Amino acid sequence: MNNPIPILTPLRGIAALCVVFFHARLIIFPQWMEPLTEYTHFIENGYLWVDLFFILSGFVMMHVYRAAFSQSITPSRWLQFMWLRFSRIYPLFLTTLLVLVAWEAFKSSKGVGFYGGALFESWGVSGIPAFEGPFNRSEALWQNVLMLHGVLVQDLSWNISSWSLSVEWLSYMVFPFLVPVLLRRKLSYLAPVLFILSLLYINQLKGSMDVTGGLLALLRALASFTLGAWMHTLALSSKQRLLLNNDWALLTIFAICIGLLHLPKSGYHNVVVISAFALLVLISAQQTERATPVFKLLDNRVTRFLGDISYSLYLWHAVLLLSGIELANLVFPDALSLWNRQTGWLAASAGAMVFITVAIGVSTLSYYYIEKPAMNALRSRKKRGMAANPT
Repeated sequence: MNNPIPILTPLRGIAALCVVFFHARLIIFPQWMEPLTEYTHFIENGYLWVDLFFILSGFVMMHVYRAAFSQSITPSRWLQFMWLRFSRIYPLFLTTLLVLVAWEAFKSSKGVGFYGGALFESWGVSGIPAFEGPFNRSEALWQNVLMLHGVLVQDLSWNISSWSLSVEWLSYMVFPFLVPVLLRRKLSYLAPVLFILSLLYINQLKGSMDVTGGLLALLRALASFTLGAWMHTLALSSKQRLLLNNDWALLTIFAICIGLLHLPKSGYHNVVVISAFALLVLISAQQTERATPVFKLLDNRVTRFLGDISYSLYLWHAVLLLSGIELANLVFPDALSLWNRQTGWLAASAGAMVFITVAIGVSTLSYYYIEKPAMNALRSRKKRGMAANPT
């Protein structure tokens, strides 16, 4: 059993919170989007935290499964690995998808059209019949069920956060075959080169890294996932580890990441941010638990809890936004209209606190009553099947 690495779990929680507010700004805080960019682009650049997820995932997969795949890859071992990943991610993904499908069915029965908030309404995207809206489209349903929508569907569909889950699932499929390659020193140093070239290529084609569908989305995930796995293979000397394992190194890389996210995206800004995220993961992974104020600020009961529920938070926040705004428009249209006229920062802060409290509450219930039980049930059933059929 591999020991957990300090800081990395809190990092997942921080990343999830940032993605939550990136999406929320479009649905429930659109009137503050432009005024906020006069001060910072931190929220506008929130989509880049998804790339931190990819890097973290690659690093953690190598940390846990390095020994299992370093020598040989058998079909049974590959299937066992994929089952473990499936039991971890698919039950909650399917649950959120079914909730959205049920909501669309309700809308269809009542003749309720799409409503995505004041911003979507200003774009003329409103009132579209159920199962035909910009996200919850019937033709994209089977790709979502198979978790292939990140590649087969060009636009965001159903649970808009789950495109990254789809391409990460495909990254898992190739991971066992990457392990022996990354452990070969002469070949492994191609990983950071391919990482940079892939990011530069995507950024050059699209003008940013905000690619959420098609082969470029898969390339985006694989590049960062592979880099994360490669970073775990680095043989750092004791002197190098000592240089990185301290509060100053941790504070410096956090400050660099926050500073870069504060800046507007232009040129190759996105590539620089994701590269800084890679350093953040590498330096964070070198930390050992200690009682210093800086370490405890980042790694404590609260931040670890946010990291634990980060997967639930990542999936449920999109459901709450997409169905919640439509429900509010259906039940409390006057109150929603009043909210859309608010422009004060106090109202924005209060709204943010209410939304994140609800999102964390739902995610906490999901983590303890859906995510963990479903994973444990699937894994225990598999073990019982293996015991009954030892071949």
